[in-house]
Amino acid sequence: MSHDLTRRGFIRQSVFTAGLAAAGWVARSAPAQSQPAAVRKRNRIGAVAYAYDYSLGLFGTYKKRPGDKMDVFQFVEKTREAGGEVAQIFWTMIEGLDEAGLKRLRGRADELDVRLEIHGGGALRKDYERTLRQAAVLGVKMVGCSFGMLVRPDKIATLDAWNKFTADARARLRQVVDAAKPLGLVIGVENHLDFGVEELRDLVKGMDSPHAGVIFDVGNTVGTLDDPTEAADILGPLTVATHYKDFAIEETERGFRFTMVPVGCGSLRLPEITARLLRHVSPDISFAIEMMNGQQFEVPWLEDRFWVPFRSKPPREIAATLRHIRGKAVDRAEFKPQSEVDQLPHEAHVKFEQDRITRCIASLKRIVEEQIAAAARRP
Repeated sequence: MSHDLTRRGFIRQSVFTAGLAAAGWVARSAPAQSQPAAVRKRNRIGAVAYAYDYSLGLFGTYKKRPGDKMDVFQFVEKTREAGGEVAQIFWTMIEGLDEAGLKRLRGRADELDVRLEIHGGGALRKDYERTLRQAAVLGVKMVGCSFGMLVRPDKIATLDAWNKFTADARARLRQVVDAAKPLGLVIGVENHLDFGVEELRDLVKGMDSPHAGVIFDVGNTVGTLDDPTEAADILGPLTVATHYKDFAIEETERGFRFTMVPVGCGSLRLPEITARLLRHVSPDISFAIEMMNGQQFEVPWLEDRFWVPFRSKPPREIAATLRHIRGKAVDRAEFKPQSEVDQLPHEAHVKFEQDRITRCIASLKRIVEEQIAAAARRP
């Protein structure tokens, strides 16, 4: 198996558009009447490590919980067992592996035909470059990063502070991209409830490098009042990896409350988002499910202070966001906040994670296959 991403996944939009047929949408070696169009292959679908937050003991109270925890090898194996074909590892999971351990992990992934990706966490951490060197040994081609979460307005309250944050992120991303280049890696910057989609597009395009791209999180767009469907068109040409998820989004007096639910059960119109995204990404770009069971947070966009650190947000974009989330019913049977999930006994919690990611992978495969088939039928 090859872990290599083709350059089509992250070259600039003008080049991608010119080579759209070569990227896999339609192969036309003969007139349509004499030879039917070839359907592009399906993108690999799998899991982000966060989908096994409890089993791995990754974050928060789960780091301190008693009982056995999965290691990175078991994460790859469980992802394959769930039907996955890509496993996006969080950087702490390989932190203790030496070169021999990294090569063993690479070999195991090859045996299972699972592509490996790494999310390196916050790009501002001082040892981020060490993760890049480990990724090169592991044979990974994409390493993700982020610059914050829910930063406006509680952490960044003014436009001046936002401008400084953006300048610092730009300078650090330049350092990271320069470090990735000799290692043959691509940096994927996630839209992580910090930058709006146009802000992130401008940040990444400003690097003017094939080693800089985007991890397109299909759900986080709502948290910056960006329409998820339009976001796929804006960030799609720069996308080198994805986070697929679904949120049950409730409107509150202060804004939105998000609760993570299984793929297809929430407010996101995933078929529409996927159809748009597939216009821009090659079949070599992986779709990895980020399923943090019951995770909840709020975005107080109806408060005046929320908008102070924003330079501009056209009302049209806000209206499109509202239309998107109001147009789809939530499956209340799948609405289980983390406080409820955490009441499960240990073995039941582990099984709950595995069952949910298995269902999510199957659902996303079906969505992607349906959209590919629909695109092939279009003239």
